[in-house]
Amino acid sequence: MPKLESLTNLAELQRLLEAQSSGKSRDINPEEMIAALQERVKGQDHVIEGVVRLIKQQWAKEKRKRPIANLLFVGPTGTGKTELAKAMAEYLYKDEKAAVIIDCADLGSPESKNRLIGAPAGYIGSDKGGELTRKMLNNPKRVVVFDEVEKAHTLVLDIFLSTMGDGRLTDQSSGEVADFTQAVIILTSNLAEKAIVKLQEELTDPAELLNAVKTELVATGKFRPEIAGRIDKVYVFKPLEGIVVAEIVALKMTVLAKEYGLELAYVDPRLIFQAMQAGNKLAKFGVRELDRQIGEMLADHLIAAKKAGGKRVRLDIEEDGVMAISPAD
Repeated sequence: MPKLESLTNLAELQRLLEAQSSGKSRDINPEEMIAALQERVKGQDHVIEGVVRLIKQQWAKEKRKRPIANLLFVGPTGTGKTELAKAMAEYLYKDEKAAVIIDCADLGSPESKNRLIGAPAGYIGSDKGGELTRKMLNNPKRVVVFDEVEKAHTLVLDIFLSTMGDGRLTDQSSGEVADFTQAVIILTSNLAEKAIVKLQEELTDPAELLNAVKTELVATGKFRPEIAGRIDKVYVFKPLEGIVVAEIVALKMTVLAKEYGLELAYVDPRLIFQAMQAGNKLAKFGVRELDRQIGEMLADHLIAAKKAGGKRVRLDIEEDGVMAISPAD
């Protein structure tokens, strides 16, 4: 067998391996990353630009003792917080499945901690490992989202101190230490939303705004000062309305058509408007409600078009007001 140094450029190979181990597998092109995220998340350009700027700075570090970034996303339900996390995972780690979404509404009991980091030896389930630690041990390059963080039990919040501060977390079942220094940690919350929006309008200095938001969150009694202190940046998501919602509707229609193996070439604007009207629960349920509404509107038509051998189709409203799907020219 030939020696490695005689077969390749060993110094360059070593550089690539070191870059991979540090999480710096490639440089961040900010314009490219912004464009990629904007393809999936509408109406939150101010958040996307700020997130990309911070990630670019932290991604360039060759050694880290903590996560790439600890972020807090605040804003109304369904405005794109979780979708942005998924889009970041897809861009940074080439796989949307690299996003780990933890619903903190399911972590309201003291026992919930074991679910994330495994049960100690002698307890039921101690042979399985933690839901979070197991995934991180398998692949440390992830975007980890703690959704609606204020709903988690106090003992669960202790986990955040270790992950956000030291970039490590021990699995209680195996004793193995999971690495979070190659991950992006995102907390999401609807807490104190109106107060934080007001602070954003009043304060222009980023550092001053960050400190004011942290103070507001701690004052609610749901955020411990130690956790607030570990947050690098807070990003406030705007409510979605008007043409932004229309863009989201069109995007979801296009994605749904692709799921049936079809390319959507044209949609009658009245159909987009109807979907927006049908999803008028946005104020309460957010964009997620649109998925159900659009599915009800289009699924049967898309199935029929697929069975008819369609590939590229258009959606129109005929004179009698009935929706029709037909081949695109």
